Amino acid sequence: GCGVPKRGMGWYHATNLLTGCCPSAVLTDIVEPYFLGAGKDTPPGKTFADFVAANPSVRFHASVDDIPAPATPGAARLALISGRTADNPRLLKEVIAAGATHVFLEKPGAPTVAELESMRDFAAEKGVPVMMGYNKNVTAYVTEALDFERATPGAETTFIHNNAYKEEELAECFERNAEGMLKNMAVHELALLASFYGVRGDNIASVVPDKEYSRVMTLTGPSSAKDFTDFASIGFTLTTTEGKTVTVKANR
Repeated sequence: GCGVPKRGMGWYHATNLLTGCCPSAVLTDIVEPYFLGAGKDTPPGKTFADFVAANPSVRFHASVDDIPAPATPGAARLALISGRTADNPRLLKEVIAAGATHVFLEKPGAPTVAELESMRDFAAEKGVPVMMGYNKNVTAYVTEALDFERATPGAETTFIHNNAYKEEELAECFERNAEGMLKNMAVHELALLASFYGVRGDNIASVVPDKEYSRVMTLTGPSSAKDFTDFASIGFTLTTTEGKTVTVKANR
């Protein structure tokens, strides 16, 4: 799924490829079921149609099954999956069946650990490497913060993650990211905690919530008319049994 221009992560990845940020890759196909199907007449669908018209070199499809076979048999073919999290297990199998030799999987990959493990095993059986990009792990500002903390006795780090949704846009956000903020937005910070602070499920000594910063809301999704309860903002300080302490704050 490509998503809405200037909002969907698939669109950001596509734009990077279209503007030459990855010189060794050529974007050939984009799959966008909703805006090429039921959502084509919605305002975001019309915005997506403008994106289609502006990129005649790219083939657009409503289904993975519509992607043609590669022009050169055996050529490397990367599939970048940036759909709804609940769809990712199915999409992984579909893109591999369509000839993907490599897969880049957007976080968090799947709704559950069990599904991620099943996807890992399936891809390994097919001989297809799957990469999951957590870009904050390699950003300069994180490296600088970690270096400062290590060099400064008594220092502790707070990771702050802000989105720019308006209050009236949160219902659509909650619906589209139904796995919840911790598995969707703040998963980047959780990856930092696991990578650089040694945080595991079995070594968490305490988690102290920032009740003043955190806010939970129940909102009705505009497409499904179902209620979704999630954090509009969340803050907490985590300490491990090894004595490492780190704070996370995320705000939609």
